[in-house]
Amino acid sequence: MRKFWRSAAECLVASLALASLTVICLRLHVNIATAGLLFVIVIVIISRVGSLVSSVFTAIIAALCLVNIAPPAFSLAVDDPLDIVAILAFLVTSLVIAGLVSRVRKQAEEALSSVSYRVIEAEEQERRRIASDLHEDIGQRLTLLVLEVEQLKADTPTADVPSGLDGLLQKSSEILTDVKALAHELYSPRLEYLDIAGVMSSFCIDFGKRKGVEIDFRNDGLPGRVPQDTTLCLFRVLQEALHNAVKHSGVRQFDVRLWGTSDEIHLTVSDCGVGIDLETARNEGLGLNRIQERLKLVKGELSMESQPKRGTTIHARVPVSSGTDSMRSTG
Repeated sequence: MRKFWRSAAECLVASLALASLTVICLRLHVNIATAGLLFVIVIVIISRVGSLVSSVFTAIIAALCLVNIAPPAFSLAVDDPLDIVAILAFLVTSLVIAGLVSRVRKQAEEALSSVSYRVIEAEEQERRRIASDLHEDIGQRLTLLVLEVEQLKADTPTADVPSGLDGLLQKSSEILTDVKALAHELYSPRLEYLDIAGVMSSFCIDFGKRKGVEIDFRNDGLPGRVPQDTTLCLFRVLQEALHNAVKHSGVRQFDVRLWGTSDEIHLTVSDCGVGIDLETARNEGLGLNRIQERLKLVKGELSMESQPKRGTTIHARVPVSSGTDSMRSTG
């Protein structure tokens, strides 16, 4: 439905532009060749930014405007057969141009999506590698350190236990906990065996305990099977949104909602904090650029609402039909 209204808006803009140009050409007594060149420029612009449907519509309207400019003016009748040939040639050329520009734009978008997909895929592979190193190398070594300190404490008579040993043991345990949490944020094994609601619920619980905040997570109406790429994408959106909320909102309570409709999956992360300046957030990023790139690969969209002293809401939505197949088709 959004695509329909977008195409309708593009057709309306094109019609207004062509109508304005037609009036100007008639007032200035511009010849049909010059008017045709101006109309071609409009067609190229619409083809560059709009859909193929709006481009074809613009070409047809432009041809009708040329008919109105050709003698006799202000009439849909054309007396000169050469003008008829010229208008038909213009229409065919305009349709060809619209098709070519739309095709080139689509190929450029597919190439960009392919590059973005490979970059994100490489990022996920690197996340998994680092998480594995943290868990299996550094994490294991810290675990052994904690066990050795505990054993040293147990083997040492109480009177001879150094005063700082308990503090050392506590700090080692805290570092071990932080390393495990970092490894799970980089790549969570739960993504492989839990559904999207289970993964997000577990993350909210762990994140809330680690950051000392309260997160109210709810889910409703989700489809039976969500593609793995959609799950991973929305999980990363949740991570980024919660980190930003904790850092910038100034509050310690957050709401996370995950729900599905007949054709989309929605995720919102809300707070009642100080709010943020949306223009600054878009310019400075706050991780939103990475979120938007990920969502584009699964044909999703991101929106954000914020008001001073009334909080911020991040809203991501992804079509149910998107996911692994749609992402890999761009590769």
